[in-house]
Amino acid sequence: MRQHIVKLGILVFTIFLNILSWNSQTFSDWYIANIMPVWINTYSRFISIFPFSVGEKLIILAFLLIIVGIVIFFLGFLKQDKLKLIRKRYWNIISWIVVCVLLIQTLNCFILYHASTFESQYMESTKEYGFEELLNLRENIVKKLNFLSDQFERDSKGEIIYDKDWNAMYAECIKSMQKLGERYLNLSGYYPKPKRIYFSKFMSQQYLLGIFFPFTLEANYNTEMYITNMPYTICHELAHLKGYIYEDEANFIAFMACTESDDLFFQYCGYLNVLNYVANDFRSNASEDEWNARTMVKENVANDNIFLTADAWEEVNQTSLFKTETVETVANKLLDSNLKINGIKDGIKSYSRVVRLLINYNKGISK
Repeated sequence: MRQHIVKLGILVFTIFLNILSWNSQTFSDWYIANIMPVWINTYSRFISIFPFSVGEKLIILAFLLIIVGIVIFFLGFLKQDKLKLIRKRYWNIISWIVVCVLLIQTLNCFILYHASTFESQYMESTKEYGFEELLNLRENIVKKLNFLSDQFERDSKGEIIYDKDWNAMYAECIKSMQKLGERYLNLSGYYPKPKRIYFSKFMSQQYLLGIFFPFTLEANYNTEMYITNMPYTICHELAHLKGYIYEDEANFIAFMACTESDDLFFQYCGYLNVLNYVANDFRSNASEDEWNARTMVKENVANDNIFLTADAWEEVNQTSLFKTETVETVANKLLDSNLKINGIKDGIKSYSRVVRLLINYNKGISK
């Protein structure tokens, strides 16, 4: 009976926090500024001790528990009283897991959706922007990319050779994020080491570059993706860790972290990872003459603007249990639904809202 009361108390507290955050932006802002740093400096520091993604292991454990539950449900050879006891203990464990996960997800994720946006905190809002601003933004990005694309050593296939180890990349990502923290207070402080996803091939089928696990406060990334995605993706996931849960804002923060880095490769990755958002917006608004008059990206830029290399895709598709098209469709629907449940009305399309933020920042690009 006491366990049931405790579980009910946790559930009621979780519901209360969700209602409060949905109805009070002030509370959500206060929580991110004052309570989130406590979890990051304690819980996240502890989780970072482990060299693997704890969140990924917990997901695997969850699937195993589901399988165990199915087996227990169909058990018929045990005595009825013994079977009843096993089922009771199993459901007790499951109920504890559910209420704890809901609480942790609320604390580390759901509340964050109802806080002030990065734009409202630090920028002059530009809800609408003109074509001229969009044209200038695209031209500036393309010129930067065309210049930077010639600065790197490449192999016989034309792929960039990254001559630093992974720890150096992690360190530069964290350094770049902390540098932003000097201007934007919520981005300051401790960052955990990014974690690799072991099942990155399956992750690739979902077209996921990275993932933030709220229940472990980890920034995880796909090891199969092409090298030009990695610094940007890691910074994107680290931005989520600091309370910026909206995808367009995490994209923008990652862009700033990369392009303001002293590392030319990071700068290249920053510009490259926003190119498609800007180019698609430009294409939708440009006349045929304006489109044809645009500055063309160099061949190296076009070749680097990929998710996976052809060889990586071949390996993914050869070793996968499911068709990539099926996995991608299911993953997109789940992601879109999750965003909409948390108040993001345009779901996956919210990623592209980064263009508005980039236009506000365009003076920095023009320097």
